Amino acid sequence: MSDAGDGFSGATIEGLLAPAIRRLPPPTSLSPLPWDLNAGVPDRDTLPWEALADAARAALAEDPGSALTYGGSLGYEPLRAWIAARQSVETGLDVTSAHVTLTAGSAQGIDNVAAAFIAPGDVVVAGAPTYPGAIRTFRARGGVVIDVPQDDDGMIMSALERVLETRRMTSQQAKLIYITANYDNPTGSTLPLARREALVRIARAHGVLILEDDAYTGIDLDGPPPASLYSIAKGVGIMRCGTFSKTIATGLRVGWVVADPLIIKRLAFARFDNGGSPFLHRTILKYLESGAYDPHVAMLQKMYRERRDISAAMLVDLAEPYVSFRKSAGGFFHWLKLAPGLTADAVAAAAARHGVAVTPGTGYFANGGGEDRVRLVFSVLPPEELKVAIAAFVDGLAEVASGVPASRS
Repeated sequence: MSDAGDGFSGATIEGLLAPAIRRLPPPTSLSPLPWDLNAGVPDRDTLPWEALADAARAALAEDPGSALTYGGSLGYEPLRAWIAARQSVETGLDVTSAHVTLTAGSAQGIDNVAAAFIAPGDVVVAGAPTYPGAIRTFRARGGVVIDVPQDDDGMIMSALERVLETRRMTSQQAKLIYITANYDNPTGSTLPLARREALVRIARAHGVLILEDDAYTGIDLDGPPPASLYSIAKGVGIMRCGTFSKTIATGLRVGWVVADPLIIKRLAFARFDNGGSPFLHRTILKYLESGAYDPHVAMLQKMYRERRDISAAMLVDLAEPYVSFRKSAGGFFHWLKLAPGLTADAVAAAAARHGVAVTPGTGYFANGGGEDRVRLVFSVLPPEELKVAIAAFVDGLAEVASGVPASRS
């Protein structure tokens, strides 16, 4: 253990940190509480470990030398080609492996974009609310995050246009728009087609890049979403991040960015990690080629649809005096609006006293807000435990509303 007298106390280390890092809020994390409705992760019991073990053995047997050595910044080309083929079918565009770079999940994809394009003082436009990991990433790279309000259908285009026009008039034009069009984190909203078309048009008129975070695509609970921003933009002026974290396993840490090949080359140039794991890339490709992936995703959709519907019905039946929300069409989240007099911090604290972890809405706003919002995750717990957790959460709501501790017999 370090001696505080050696000049490297905790305070000293904090003082040596980059200023941007010292200003960042903490990330969300798994909770030790009995019922975790906080962390947006898949159910552990769904992880296809046996099929992945078979795929790993096959990858090693096929070419152990290549699987266990550096693979380059872009990643394993056959996996990139598989992703490109899927993107081609979905978007109707000619997407090749040259349009794809592999990353350690979509989180590294966001950081790769930020490293390549965001200099200190550059303006990034994002929804209010939005994914806090993106806020932390852009700020760590020195970016200035400007809010655009959202409603139940996602980012409001008239507000986006006003923000971009203001930036232009003040000679501080935005460089990047960050958005999750499908099953937004935390709101669960899906941007309607008309807004997608407007966003692409507005971004192009102002010369602003779009970063489309597609982390939850595949967790489609009410059918496929509208055409992607990437498709509408014809792949021009846009980067699209995806991941296998939600549809296979978060621990694999394999995602991708799809963009124009010129952008892909610059993204690869901005990396200093010698690329991702060829072993993991080859393992995932073997799993995909086995034919197990699509049935697995279909199973996930059915399972999460049931959990969404159970939790939504319970919230309507038990929590309607305290919260309102719109049921999402995909992803993992309910975004709850609290009744007047209830605050997110008080509700989260009361829920914790009843053994339930939920996330206060304040963490999803770059510049303040969310005091009347709570994000609740329905993906992790099986139905019976989810019912118990929702009931306990409602006890917490009732406790805050009445000022008197509540209990459920």
